Amino acid sequence: MISDSLQPHVAVVIPTLDEERTISSCLTAVGDQPGVSVVVVDGGSADATCEVVARDFPEVVLIDSPPGRGVQLDRGARAVGADVDLVLFVHADCRLPDGWCPAVRRAMSDDRTELGCFRLRTEPAPGGAAGSMARLWWRLFDLRSLGLGRPYGDQALFLRRDTLERIGGVPPIPLMEDVVLVDRCLRLGRLVRVPLEVRTTGRRFATHPTRTLFCLLTFPTLFRLGVGPERLARWYRTTR
Repeated sequence: MISDSLQPHVAVVIPTLDEERTISSCLTAVGDQPGVSVVVVDGGSADATCEVVARDFPEVVLIDSPPGRGVQLDRGARAVGADVDLVLFVHADCRLPDGWCPAVRRAMSDDRTELGCFRLRTEPAPGGAAGSMARLWWRLFDLRSLGLGRPYGDQALFLRRDTLERIGGVPPIPLMEDVVLVDRCLRLGRLVRVPLEVRTTGRRFATHPTRTLFCLLTFPTLFRLGVGPERLARWYRTTR
């Protein structure tokens, strides 16, 4: 068995914007374990997100950034310590599964692997409820995480730090940064899907079901057809 001091150091990077209701559960799921550091990159929250992180998770590095998920992820990845070997990106409304860290280390032990991700499980938002139709849509969308197409950022993408440097970092765009990141990584090597589930919430379905469905079904295709990420981000914000 490899000692903790010899295991790859993992940095978890979490972008936030008005996530005071979700950030605690996200950080709790990451846990406090050897060889893992956490960076929260806040894009100017108007709520108590930063206060919650500073008060309840003093070991977490909290930095400020202009808003925009790609910009925040890139800034967070560049802020990690020099001893970091692997970088894992997690959305603030997601919760990593038990055993995520050894699973990530095992997945990246093969030199042919350039990118990894998890399966996805969508659940009702805390304090919320979901009808049978919403749950059906969630299950259908979660099926993609089993291998039906390329992964997205809500599946907690992870990669080697040197791979991230080779592809020029996270694209500093407000949306679809995960699409570009995945494309660039897969030009270098293979993708591994870890058979553990990241849990996320269906909060956008609860508040804007039609808009959210439209975004999920069309945005990747619209982006590949040339619609700019700034325009897509403006449409996406209406579903928050």
